[in-house]
Amino acid sequence: MSSSSPDETRLRLRAILDAQFAVILALCLIAAAVGGGLVYTTHVDPGTETRQQTVSSFTVETAYNHSAEVTEPNSVFGIGTVLEERDTYFTRIAPELDVDVETTYAAASASDVDVRFDSVLVLRNVDEEEDTVYWSERETLATETVSDVEPGETASASLALNSSAADETAAEIEEELGASPGETELFVVTDVTLEGTINGESTSYDRTIELGIDHGGDVYTVSDPGLQSDTPERTEPVTVEQSHGPLRSIGGPLLLVLGLLGAGALVYARREHDLALTPAERDYLSYNDDRSEFAEWITTFRLPPSVHERPEAEAESLRDLVDFAIDNDTGVIEDPATGAYHAVTGEFVYTYRPPSPPAVAPEGGAADTDPDSGDDDAHLVGDAPTETDDGSDAGDGSDTAADDDST
Repeated sequence: MSSSSPDETRLRLRAILDAQFAVILALCLIAAAVGGGLVYTTHVDPGTETRQQTVSSFTVETAYNHSAEVTEPNSVFGIGTVLEERDTYFTRIAPELDVDVETTYAAASASDVDVRFDSVLVLRNVDEEEDTVYWSERETLATETVSDVEPGETASASLALNSSAADETAAEIEEELGASPGETELFVVTDVTLEGTINGESTSYDRTIELGIDHGGDVYTVSDPGLQSDTPERTEPVTVEQSHGPLRSIGGPLLLVLGLLGAGALVYARREHDLALTPAERDYLSYNDDRSEFAEWITTFRLPPSVHERPEAEAESLRDLVDFAIDNDTGVIEDPATGAYHAVTGEFVYTYRPPSPPAVAPEGGAADTDPDSGDDDAHLVGDAPTETDDGSDAGDGSDTAADDDST
């Protein structure tokens, strides 16, 4: 049974596994341990965690409704006409603004819910760019509480604002102070408070909204914030089983299996198949490394027979031969007929003969170590017979003479 050329990659892999056996085995066992831990904490005992869970919620909506009744005769609007939800009102014919603050809420259940409205008129002089308040005046407009408000029921409070009177108050303050460094603002601030039992829990809710009024003399403009809606939620901590994503759920078992398989395969390979390289295998890999490293210093052609008649010196390695050739300003020649490497200088020929590829057993059988197997690769070593230019066998002639001279 003939042997086959070795798989260099497999040789190098064996060398790495043999040199780093303990490290690689430890890494495999660590991976298996980590995978086992992940499997246990993910699938066997995932543990618990505390989360905030919403146990009740309700929605509160608050809005301003505003209107002004015409009280002065004019050719457009009749006296008593109510102007509603306008951006702008006429100061002379409808100076008083009627405002209703309305609040409603939605909840699954509720009892004893009271809604309180506190409305204040704020008159102030400010510099908004510098965020400076030069003076401020507050006047309570209305304070009202609506009791036992049911879900969906509307609670409201009414107030009236005379824009002309407010404008006159601002003018009097500015006259007393003798200056008006900023811009005078007028707005209504309403604090809405809701208290009671909502969804079975004692609840307290409050919110502040503002209705701006810009008095321009003949007209005044209302800045309505529109419908304001809140959904307060009450949460409480709950303990639930931890959940993990697919990366951990799948990665844990995979890491465990790969770690165990890797460790088992490594131990089996060392026990059943010696991982340590033989001296021949190490020499072969060392030669291949040198051949790749010094490829640029090596040329390939057939030397004339006369070269081999010179005394021959043997190099221990291809590296030694290349170093010698560089030092002596000559080249290294690979003879394609013998596979040997030569450096010719002076009266000597310096030779390195590479090791034969270690025999590797084909799958299912042992390596054939029969020296008479007839493998052509044997002709690449040492004193193998070579063919001369005229076709005659020079095995017992010039080679023997060369060996004698070298000796």
